[in-house]
Amino acid sequence: MRTWKVIALGVLTAVGASTFAANGQTRPEPQGPGADRARQFPVKLHPHDIDQTFIQMPLAAGDEKYGALQGDRMKGFVREIAAISVQSKNDGELMWGRIAGTKYDDMAEALVERKFKEWGLENVNRQYFDLPPQWFPTSWKVSASGGGKTITFSTLQAARGATATPKGGLDLDVVWVGLGEEADFTGKDVKGKIVAIKSYPTPSVVGHSAGWNRAPRRAADKGAAGIIINLAIPGNRQTAMSGAPNLPMFSIGTDDMNQLQGLVERGPTKMHMELTTEMRPGLKDASVWGTLPGATDEDILVIAHHDAFFEGATDNASGMSVMLGLAEYYSKIPRAQRRRTMRFVTTSGHHIGSDGTKWMHDHRDTVLNKTALIINCEHVSAIQMHFDRFGPGLRRSNNMSARRWWVNGSDQLAALVVGAYKTFGVTHYEDMDQTTTGDMSHIDRDAPSIQLIESPLFYHTDSDRPDYVPAQGMQAVARAYAKIIDGVNALDRQALLPPTQPSTARQ
Repeated sequence: MRTWKVIALGVLTAVGASTFAANGQTRPEPQGPGADRARQFPVKLHPHDIDQTFIQMPLAAGDEKYGALQGDRMKGFVREIAAISVQSKNDGELMWGRIAGTKYDDMAEALVERKFKEWGLENVNRQYFDLPPQWFPTSWKVSASGGGKTITFSTLQAARGATATPKGGLDLDVVWVGLGEEADFTGKDVKGKIVAIKSYPTPSVVGHSAGWNRAPRRAADKGAAGIIINLAIPGNRQTAMSGAPNLPMFSIGTDDMNQLQGLVERGPTKMHMELTTEMRPGLKDASVWGTLPGATDEDILVIAHHDAFFEGATDNASGMSVMLGLAEYYSKIPRAQRRRTMRFVTTSGHHIGSDGTKWMHDHRDTVLNKTALIINCEHVSAIQMHFDRFGPGLRRSNNMSARRWWVNGSDQLAALVVGAYKTFGVTHYEDMDQTTTGDMSHIDRDAPSIQLIESPLFYHTDSDRPDYVPAQGMQAVARAYAKIIDGVNALDRQALLPPTQPSTARQ
């Protein structure tokens, strides 16, 4: 497969007013030169709908038909999907969201199934997979005491797969090890103690400093009895961490961690840690399929996974909503005008191993043998944010985060893809990914394939809410994908294949 490199789209110029705090509070005062002068003229800032200030590319002549793909329509889908997760939280689920194998995941599948049927897709069905026993937390309690003060934590989240504590919990000393690198452990005895680790997002919970420097594993190897870890995003967020090394392990938000750090700095600190868990056997998860028959038996496959941690608005209600937008759009186009059959599927088991796309790969000789293009809709629209230079906070912008991207195919396919991204203002990085992630990773070389994906700072946290998903970002991606689909349908499948036959590229 060839690696594509293109000049990145320029950073989009902000339109309209600057981004203001949604709560209408006064702007944080500058801490540098001119601060005294600034304080003489406090400016009261008012909330506004930031979604209305994002750049929208005008439709060029010949592309007017793609105007039917409206971001506001897809944003409505995002809200519907995220509301399922909110229901799980309101129902008291500790690990809340659209968790694979739960009734809330089933509700997300049912939503897609209803919409497929409403739009007249054919052969709408659920393809069920038996899940291995799944880990779930059933109760937890953590507090820290020192210097006559006891603190609790509002953002507790047990790390996935963490080991339960003994009955009655643990009451142990806390040892602060900072980033948890080898030098941070020098001179510190952590055996039989609870280790506190601060980790920095690079750029998010899936890529963070304690993950790549192996801090939890290092703590376990040195005899720690438990771990408390913080992803250092300003504010106080629940975070879905993984990588618990056969120990009780919890993540907490930054404000909570700052309290703990202050306690440790003032003197000896004890922590009480309780965690009970269970393995639930017999769970199932399903991929939901729907088909729009075309004029030939070749097909185009559009996928998006539906399970999620927390509200999962970017991950992956945004991708699901683009897939749904495309299904609705093409359902209104007569079959005779669709050269290829279109198959839409929301895939199962993403966060536990991608059962849906793994099955496709295992059956590629029959399932993908006539596939002209696979499109993975995953994390397609996220607001661009950065750390506030004036204080410990995050500032939203009216720009979309750039996406990582992937093309497996011919020169003609690559040119078609990057041209569509340019036409509709789809922000992306300069260099193409060298490999894929997410649901595409099982099938990326089994047929011509494309993907846009971004893992923003706030995903896999309880801040992954609909207000962080720009409608215009989904609109731009959906229109680009539709233009790519139409361009692909003007080409024979042989013209789309990469130099090496994809079905033999991975065994």
